[in-house]
Amino acid sequence: MTSEQTGPGGEGGVGPPLPGYGRVAGRDIDIKPPEGELPVSRGAPERKLERVNRYDRRAELTERQVLCEGTLSLDFEVIDVQPFHFAPGYFIAVQAEDESLDKRRSPYCITSPPNTDRSFRLLIRLAGGELSDHLSDLEVGDVINFRGPSGRSMIPKEDKGELVLLATGVGVGPFLSLCPHLLGRGFDRPIRLFWGLRHLQDLCLVQELDTLARAHPNFEYRISLSRPPPGWDGLHGRLTETVPELLDTLGGKRFYLVGNGAMIEEMATVLSDLGVDQRHVYQEAYFNVRYRPEPATLTEIRSRFVATDLFSPFAHLEAQLFMPEVPATTRTGTRRDLA
Repeated sequence: MTSEQTGPGGEGGVGPPLPGYGRVAGRDIDIKPPEGELPVSRGAPERKLERVNRYDRRAELTERQVLCEGTLSLDFEVIDVQPFHFAPGYFIAVQAEDESLDKRRSPYCITSPPNTDRSFRLLIRLAGGELSDHLSDLEVGDVINFRGPSGRSMIPKEDKGELVLLATGVGVGPFLSLCPHLLGRGFDRPIRLFWGLRHLQDLCLVQELDTLARAHPNFEYRISLSRPPPGWDGLHGRLTETVPELLDTLGGKRFYLVGNGAMIEEMATVLSDLGVDQRHVYQEAYFNVRYRPEPATLTEIRSRFVATDLFSPFAHLEAQLFMPEVPATTRTGTRRDLA
């Protein structure tokens, strides 16, 4: 995963730090005060603050694999001595040494399950980003500078309720960390992954997903192509077109939306309109973060949903079933005549 337009922290900011880490600030440079007793004079050289580069971690590329046209898998091993722990949904920020690049720093979501061998995997989509192009040129044995890991854990706080995962493009990456981790710990609730891609040639990681589905009957995945070729037997269309009619109910589910900000904003808005508590909707936009859908677009998406099990504020408002509140008393405190 990468977002060279926005960081993958998403709504809610940075979560609690893992053991061995301090809370991550919002800048790439920390200001370190001088040690020891300070001189009285404010202008004394000893009082000068020191700038500390936070991209002081190092990892070596151990494997490089082309998954499909324009998508790479890069495996790294951490070679510094600092602790390295992460949860599904966490990311690292990479810094390129090439000063000729306009964009030298960018966050990338970790796509491998948590482990104890100090390794991690990144999915890189070559979409014109300078730093992604720089990473794609790395050879096995090359070393990168990074900071982290940090972010928000995707692990549900309660092991009850179905998980519905929607991803576009390399937004599937964090789910490749989340699903094996949960299933390996005995999570027995249904997990349904819907992965939206544009073309058939964008499809990859099928063997990994098939292996997971065979090992865990409560996991399933479907792929939806917005521009499918003739004979494609998967879902046809964007996720906002194909997923709504596949959800018989909305209650008792937790939704995870990752990838294109347009898909996320549309789905999150409609789910809220249909009664889904927004605390049960995880959102992580990689791009199109300022997208706001047209009312007609939302109306069309709402019409595709077949689930009616939740109280829908929007439907009641449309049907004018919400009555304006009538004050029970007048300003003098006497009972108002409601006749």
